[in-house]
Amino acid sequence: MNFKQFIQDYFTFSRNERKGITILLVIIFLLAVANKVIFYFETPAKIDIDLLDTARSEMILFNDSIDDLVAENKFFRFNPNTIDRDALDSLSIPEGVKRNLLKFREKGGKFYSETDFRKIYGVTDAIFNQLAPFLVFENKIVQTTPIKNQSDLFLFDPNTASDNDFIRLGLKEKQIQTIRNYQSKVGTFRNTTDFFKIYGISETQKKILADYIVIGEKGNVKIEKVAEVAKRQIEINAADSIELMKLPGIGDKLSKRIVKYRDLLGGFHTLDQLKEVYGLNEDVIRRMDEFITVDPKRIRKVDLNFAEWNELAKHPYIQKNTANQIIKFRTKYGSIQKSSVLLDSMILNIDEYARLKPYL
Repeated sequence: MNFKQFIQDYFTFSRNERKGITILLVIIFLLAVANKVIFYFETPAKIDIDLLDTARSEMILFNDSIDDLVAENKFFRFNPNTIDRDALDSLSIPEGVKRNLLKFREKGGKFYSETDFRKIYGVTDAIFNQLAPFLVFENKIVQTTPIKNQSDLFLFDPNTASDNDFIRLGLKEKQIQTIRNYQSKVGTFRNTTDFFKIYGISETQKKILADYIVIGEKGNVKIEKVAEVAKRQIEINAADSIELMKLPGIGDKLSKRIVKYRDLLGGFHTLDQLKEVYGLNEDVIRRMDEFITVDPKRIRKVDLNFAEWNELAKHPYIQKNTANQIIKFRTKYGSIQKSSVLLDSMILNIDEYARLKPYL
């Protein structure tokens, strides 16, 4: 059989076959057109008003109970590299995240920072933001031996501090003796760097003591400022970085971080949000607590209808992906009258909406 004969046998159609193919093509075309135009003849289904009102009532009750649900969550400081299954089960995080964490470790994986933990499959922004303050890593673990009781931390001048003062700060006898030897041979400490050159003071101790060291006249001024703060409270949403430095345990870096994070948020609505400021540990927050107040009325609200994408995306509780969804939603449906629509349309989950609600 030659090629020409092959073509004739397999690609030549009879009259009836040609009719069948034509009819089939017409049917396919009509179905395609019908699929496009049927939408215009479709009658919208009737809305059950009673059912809708019931659902909204349940949603309102559910939103009001969000704070209670969040309060029931159990979190504690833990090292993701060493935590066992029993302790992991005590954490209020999804089972899938726990399972993926253990699988990652079983394969030889190791967490070195919060960024590594964030990469675990299933760890959403909401979960990460809740757990971040409680994550501890080998290179960041605060050991108990250098500082026996962190509540004994206080402002001190190493040039005038007594042996008892150093003991209260958690230093050992050998470290104190080294300090005395330095003073007898060299003299006074001119700055914090001089003090940290003392042999035997660990990096952990340096990090803890750094904000409490005051030397010379500058130190006396700072102590006086702390005493001044004790007489009146600072409103956290109105204070600048210089005023925040008057608080115990707050140096130049931490004060600027607090102001920067506050400006990104639009203001604090609770003092618990200070835990979200990088480098601000719970002990310092506890020491600040009696000197600061928070006025939620000073919060700068997020304008969901007119805020541009970059303004939404830079908010710590919104992020880029959520900002994209908000822009798309208002472009498609118009202005957003109630913030709860972000929850109803699943742009935000329950946890995300609870955190963002005071800013809407």
